[in-house]
Amino acid sequence: MPAHYNDISFFYPDYWQSRQYEHHSELIAIRSLLRHRRFHQAVDIGGGYGRLTTLLTAYSPRITLVEPSLKQRLLAKKYLTSSPRISIVAGSAEKTHLPALSQDLALVIRVFHHLPHPLPALKEFHRILQPGGLLLLEFANSLHFKARLTGFIQGYPILPTPVEKRSPTNIRKNSIPFVNHHPQTFLKYLSQAGFVVEKTLSVSNLRSPVLKRYLPLSWLLTLEKFLQPLLARFYFGPSIFLLCRRLP
Repeated sequence: MPAHYNDISFFYPDYWQSRQYEHHSELIAIRSLLRHRRFHQAVDIGGGYGRLTTLLTAYSPRITLVEPSLKQRLLAKKYLTSSPRISIVAGSAEKTHLPALSQDLALVIRVFHHLPHPLPALKEFHRILQPGGLLLLEFANSLHFKARLTGFIQGYPILPTPVEKRSPTNIRKNSIPFVNHHPQTFLKYLSQAGFVVEKTLSVSNLRSPVLKRYLPLSWLLTLEKFLQPLLARFYFGPSIFLLCRRLP
């Protein structure tokens, strides 16, 4: 877990104040993937202060937020006071400390950009999910359109391996590590861990300072909702959402 999540100078809810387009794009994607499904037990893994956890109350009566950062767990207790059905526990993607076969939905958003090696976490999700349970995850996409265009202009390919890069948000003096994953490699990890992908969405497709400055948020989100399934086959956007099913 990056240390800045426990840093007293870093307030994660503030980070999202200027990222309403990205936040609502993720809400659109999750709702599109889950639709009208219902689950007995759902878990939000690495959910921070609970930004997306409350959304799960529409799908499950029992929800667990697993978060490694003490500071984020304390924030979640305040942020989620109106949702008594949500339990907040310490744990990480690789070690959730949840019982085996105890969940039928796992939500994992903005976690894999901290994990250069996703396979241990994916195996942990397979352990805690029931056979046929769903894993809804997101990963930062190294093959997104801007990266491909830059690679073409500069004459280097986007290789099917994780790409380490420095975060552009200088939250601390030394910016945090950020890992992009190649879709081809990530799909291989999912197969090795015992998952099959049922649906893919390309998310935050219009993440541009210029577009966000000059177009109303409602316009951007209307376009985003239309583009997510359309651009999924091309892995166009910077963020890829996958709905996966746990194999027996």
